[in-house]
Amino acid sequence: MNSNNQLQDEITKELLIIKQDIEFKIPEFIRQGCLEFKVDQISFQKKQDIIKCLGGPKYKQDNQFVSKLTECLLSHLLRMKKCSLQSTNINPARPIYLGQLITITMFYYEDKIIKSYSILEELTKFINKQIHIYFESIRDRLKLIKDKEQLLLNQLKHSQTNCDKLNESLQDANFLKCFCHSQPGLYASIKTKLNTSKSLKCKICSQNFHALCLQINHDIQDFICPFCTLVLLNPQNKVIDQIVQSTFQQFLQFKNEKHFLFHCPVKHKGSQIEIRCLRIDGKDGLNEITWPDYGELQINGVKLAEFKPLSINYSVKKRKDDSINITNHIKHNEQNRITLIEYKSTEELKKQFRIQHQCIYFLGIFSINQLNAKEFLMDIKQYHKNYLSIEDSFKLFKQECSTNKDVKIKSIRISLLCPITLQLINIPARGRFCNHLQCFDLENFITAIDDQKDKKIWKCPICKLKCFKFLIDDYQQIILELISENTLPNKEVEFNENGEISDLILRELCNERLKNQFQINDRIKKQVKTD
Repeated sequence: MNSNNQLQDEITKELLIIKQDIEFKIPEFIRQGCLEFKVDQISFQKKQDIIKCLGGPKYKQDNQFVSKLTECLLSHLLRMKKCSLQSTNINPARPIYLGQLITITMFYYEDKIIKSYSILEELTKFINKQIHIYFESIRDRLKLIKDKEQLLLNQLKHSQTNCDKLNESLQDANFLKCFCHSQPGLYASIKTKLNTSKSLKCKICSQNFHALCLQINHDIQDFICPFCTLVLLNPQNKVIDQIVQSTFQQFLQFKNEKHFLFHCPVKHKGSQIEIRCLRIDGKDGLNEITWPDYGELQINGVKLAEFKPLSINYSVKKRKDDSINITNHIKHNEQNRITLIEYKSTEELKKQFRIQHQCIYFLGIFSINQLNAKEFLMDIKQYHKNYLSIEDSFKLFKQECSTNKDVKIKSIRISLLCPITLQLINIPARGRFCNHLQCFDLENFITAIDDQKDKKIWKCPICKLKCFKFLIDDYQQIILELISENTLPNKEVEFNENGEISDLILRELCNERLKNQFQINDRIKKQVKTD
């Protein structure tokens, strides 16, 4: 096993050297591309627009354009790459095999900002082309790495005993984030029970959890784990960084206080710092901010919040808890102490109030960016991953028509009115986990949530599923634009089983728009193949 680890370390080390070499060359690739595509000939106003589009500061001197473009484009491409790798298990800082290295080093150029200016798309393709040429120039080095990977694979295959142990450890590793691995010796003590527990896979991070550990005893669709829920439950308070690794905390019979220490780096000075908490109860506490029924939260010895239980007779099902902002109480670059206290209660109190004791809680501390409704809408619209393509929209229609095999559905009718305002939709969107074709207006939805004075509940207004992430429907967007442009009276639209529009006028207009769109897409695909 030691020889296998040594071989893996050698492979990783060589991959890191190549990765660092490529990262060092990328700014030069951008400058070469600027010369090849003669970016200096672009008008000064357009140069300013491009830099602004990439999120860069306004500049005044024309001769600064290439350096500013290099800096801003590289920064944007790295952000896009980070987003594209979020749904994978790839660590962008440490590739472990050749395939991962190639995935990490190549850049994504299908996002809305890059495609809004042809020069940005051409430059991104040029960078990828230069990276490809670089890989060709070190073909012999890559072959040696590939040979080592094959050797490592063969050694693992020929060591059956070690493989069995490895498989067992990998199986356990699939649940490393679960509560059973949060305390030394806990997993071993309940391992027999876990063998019969249902396995839940998070829709976002793909990590596995035991239903038993999360106290879930019912079927659950579109499961989102506590780690992802804590990060995403208020997307308008966008998490920039995680200051403390989220952790399970369980109150025991003779210990009603939980303490944990952390350092907050100086780089977070000026940011908003927020502490969030879930209760692992298999119910609402797992999906919404939930603090102890009866207790308090302290930071550095100062009481920040006191939690009071609901009366037994109170009609509200659950107390409205929310995240707690601790920005003004943080000591930067010093040790901070969080104390979560669960008050002891008498039998008399339990008869009058809803109080649960000895619960498991899940806490995390985050640096956040508080976005207003307009900023949040812009943040969603700028990323390509938040759009459902026309092709994928057609697939949804076909899937909807074929869900019932006994009854063939010939047509589907969809309202074009927003369920929130009952006005024509402007930006048609659904939650990423929604299964319906009907859209709501994204701007109306965000405004409605933003106007809520109490805790914000991000649920789809149509199906009530969690709405942490959104998909803007490109197909329905085109239909709505055509209705507006041609002042058509349509308040709903009927589709056949292939996703085609039944209304003849609207269908002709849509087909013409789609034809132009597909021609543009074909040109892009041909250009990609050429590069």
